Amino acid sequence: MKFIRNRSIIIKSVLAASVVLVVKNFVFKSLSIYGQDFHDLIELSDITIVFTGAFFVFGLLLAATMSDFKESEKIPGEVASNLEAIKDWIYLAFKAPRTGSAELCSEPLNQTFLRNELLSITDGIVAWIYSKEKDSNVIFPLIRHSNEIAYYFAERGVDKEAIKGIQENTNAMRKQLTRAYSISRNNFIKPAYTLLQSILFIVMALLLITKFKSPAADYFVTFSITFLFCYLYLLIVGLDDPFDVAAGEIDVDLKPIDRFRQRLVSDFLV
Repeated sequence: MKFIRNRSIIIKSVLAASVVLVVKNFVFKSLSIYGQDFHDLIELSDITIVFTGAFFVFGLLLAATMSDFKESEKIPGEVASNLEAIKDWIYLAFKAPRTGSAELCSEPLNQTFLRNELLSITDGIVAWIYSKEKDSNVIFPLIRHSNEIAYYFAERGVDKEAIKGIQENTNAMRKQLTRAYSISRNNFIKPAYTLLQSILFIVMALLLITKFKSPAADYFVTFSITFLFCYLYLLIVGLDDPFDVAAGEIDVDLKPIDRFRQRLVSDFLV
C-alpha cells in the first residue's frame, strides 16, 4: 500500500496513457466520418507546434509552483530549530541565577509543567501540519500559548535573556507557520488550472485522431506524450499544496519536526 501511495503520480499517468492507447486502437479505429477513419484525421507534423506550446506552458506553471515548494521545504526545519531553541532557553532558566523578591521567585521551577507545556505545543504543531484542514483557529492560539512559558518564568524572576529568547523564537515560529498556512490555503489561481486541463484535453484529443507512419510509432508516441502531460499535470497539482501529507510523494519532508518530538519525549526534563 505504501509503495502505491509513494508512486501515485506515475501509476495514474500510466493508467491514463493506457486508456488513451486502448481507446485509439480499439474504439477509434472502428469509427469513420465521410469515409475517413477517426484515428488518422490529421498528420503528426501538423500538430507538433501544439505539443511544443503545451510543454512551454506546463513548464512555466511548474516553475511557479516549484518556487513555493522550495520555500516550504525550509519551514519544517526552521520550526524544529525554534522549538529546539525554546527547549535550550528552558534549560538556561534552570541554571541561571534568578532575581526578584516575590515569593514565587524562591520556589523551584516545575519541571513537569514545563515539560508538558512544550510537549503539548509540539504535539499541536505536528497534528496541525498533518491535518488536512490547516485550521487557523487551531494553530495561532497554539503558538500564542507558548508564551505561557515566558509568563511563567517572568513571574518567578527567571533570567530575562531566557524570557526574551523564548518570545523571539515564538515570534519566528509564528511567521514560519503563517507562511505554511498561506501556502497551504492559497492554491494556484483557478484559471491556471482551467488552462492546464484544457491543454491536457486538447493534447489527448489530438493524439486520438493523429495518423502515424507505423503502428509502433502510434503506440509509442501516443503513450509517451499522454504519460508526460498527465505526469506534469499531477505534479503541478501536488506541488501546489506541499503540506498536503495525503499526497504522499509530493509533500515536504516533515522529519525535522518528527525527530525533534522524539528527542523531546526521550530526554527533555525526564
